[in-house]
Amino acid sequence: MTNEQLQSSTVLPVSDNNDENRELVGLKLKHFQDEPSVNIVNGMSANDTNDDPKDKKLLRKLDLYIIPAMTLLYLLSFLDRIPSNLALKKFRPSRWIPLIMIIWGLATIYIGSVKSYTNLLICRLILGAAESGLFPGINYYLSSWYKRREISWRVSILFGAVSLAGTFGGILAYGINHMHGLLGQEGWRWIFYVEGLVTVIVGAFSYFFISDFPSDRPKFLTENECNRVIFRLRTDAGPGASEHFSWAQVGSAFLDWKLYVWSLCGITITIPFLSLGFFSPTIIANLGFVTYQAQLLTAPPYAFAFITTMITAYFSDKYARRGIFIMFWSIISTIAYIILILVDNFALKYFAIFIAVGGLSPCTAICISFLSCNVSPHIKRATAIAFMLSMCNIGGAIGGQIYRQQDAPRFIMGHSINLVCCILSFITAALLVVYLYLENQRRDRLYGKVANYTLTNPNTGTIDVFGLGSVEDRQRWGYENMSEKKIRDLGDKHVAWRYML
Repeated sequence: MTNEQLQSSTVLPVSDNNDENRELVGLKLKHFQDEPSVNIVNGMSANDTNDDPKDKKLLRKLDLYIIPAMTLLYLLSFLDRIPSNLALKKFRPSRWIPLIMIIWGLATIYIGSVKSYTNLLICRLILGAAESGLFPGINYYLSSWYKRREISWRVSILFGAVSLAGTFGGILAYGINHMHGLLGQEGWRWIFYVEGLVTVIVGAFSYFFISDFPSDRPKFLTENECNRVIFRLRTDAGPGASEHFSWAQVGSAFLDWKLYVWSLCGITITIPFLSLGFFSPTIIANLGFVTYQAQLLTAPPYAFAFITTMITAYFSDKYARRGIFIMFWSIISTIAYIILILVDNFALKYFAIFIAVGGLSPCTAICISFLSCNVSPHIKRATAIAFMLSMCNIGGAIGGQIYRQQDAPRFIMGHSINLVCCILSFITAALLVVYLYLENQRRDRLYGKVANYTLTNPNTGTIDVFGLGSVEDRQRWGYENMSEKKIRDLGDKHVAWRYML
């Protein structure tokens, strides 16, 4: 098929600039010159819109090359502990992620040698600024490779790394602390030296094993596999598939009230989750254990959290549901804090810590996926993820203050604050689920159901992934006077978009 024939078979809806349209599509026509039977609309193949059994093999390949690298990097960021997603988009993951890792690794090393509060504060600000870009960037990066119902499992692997960090972090710190006196340095300084050095080394090497985006044609995929990944993403995203940068998309993220509800949900999950991470050794020590025993006893709850996180992620993706799992685990965590407040028995208190950590960990992962799969287009999603996780950092700051030494041994104030947070996370998740369900029903009732979040032309069998629609469609939707660019910018506001509950 020649370029001329290919272009003649491509439906280009009314547009201010057809050259811009072809540029925004992002798939070069030359990649399809050898496909004589392919009918393409806006860069999409009608033959490739449904799931293919071979996709399981493709997903395993993506998981092999992408997930281990992202998990390792996030694990290191958690052990060390701005929205930078737009910078990641501009400078590419293979450059941006190694850069911020090296910066925070060097800051961590220098913290181990500081002699004054001023130097400590400067290093901590640099470390926080660099680290803050990693997790939002990784979430946005993963959403650029996987379909919406596949993302929860992959994000949860990252939180599985957090649970492993909680399992081994205390043990690792306890072991490194025994280097006290080596080269005349205190043990606590060696913790910063060792973990910072590992981060710098891995960050430098990560440049060589991080791939960029599917449209960059990474070497670990064949040409056909790259095309398949892009097809899968665009048919899944439907009218939210637009990838061009637009300040309108950035503004749309901040004007969407749901972002603030998601952020509140994230904060109310983060406060109890991180406060337990910070203070579980202290809480356990006040149950009657010495420091090193308390450090070791923090490991089993986080091992349990790894199990609950992965099981929840599996069923969340299988049934394409997010909010209901947050609601379920919020109830479990609420029960845990009621036990911690009311009961004095050691075994019951330790059991409550188990189920609190095991319940909060999957909530954290699912909350990120809940937002990610319901916000579109790409720039709006990148902005929303970065904002929500920035707000969750506030939750971390609060969580670090609620367990006070003067409240020992029962820590009623800290447990009570976390109890309220668990109740609020249930309420916010329930509010989102109910609203998204009703909004889907409203759009179905007014505009008709849309199968697989894509629009199909019954006459040609082609797919219109950007939701531009026919002249009749645009009249029915009320978009007849809108430019193509504005329609692309609608994303999840497009009447053909359906939310994932």
